[in-house]
Amino acid sequence: MKIVAIGDSITYGFPYTPNLAWGNLASKELGISIINKGVNGDTSAGMLERFISDVISCSPSHVIIMGGTNDACAGVEAEEVYDHIRHMVELALQYGVTPIIGIPIPCNYSKDESILSLYRADMREYAMDNNIGMIDFYTAFMESESRQARTKLYADVLHPNEEGYRVMANVASTILTKLLTTSK
Repeated sequence: MKIVAIGDSITYGFPYTPNLAWGNLASKELGISIINKGVNGDTSAGMLERFISDVISCSPSHVIIMGGTNDACAGVEAEEVYDHIRHMVELALQYGVTPIIGIPIPCNYSKDESILSLYRADMREYAMDNNIGMIDFYTAFMESESRQARTKLYADVLHPNEEGYRVMANVASTILTKLLTTSK
């Protein structure tokens, strides 16, 4: 199993280095290759534009596609983000790569979070309707009782701190372990 994780700064590991990113932590835990193709400030359009060069050129078995936070900050329409994610999934399938959709963590700006919640709903529905794997990072960052984001997991209003990246790595590891056991 060789995985590429494509995304924005939350995939990259900002405000730290990729060494502390969730993908690198999960890679070490599972003993598998997860190549970090997170780019700070990237949007779903940028991810789509670099998908062939950053994902397909690595010849992975799987790709984790997670974006949308910067799109929400820019007010991009949900349909446009949905089209970008869908197109990346279709490209992955066309090249024999198993796609997995990462569900983005909460944003602590209420206006941006309301937009991001629309993206998440579209991503979940698309994944379920098309039998695409999902890693739900969002739920792990929510307080179950208050339904508020667990602010202790953030370095700022958008990015996880070291503990937050460990939480994300644990969620990813759980899902990827299931994939490893079912693909054998």
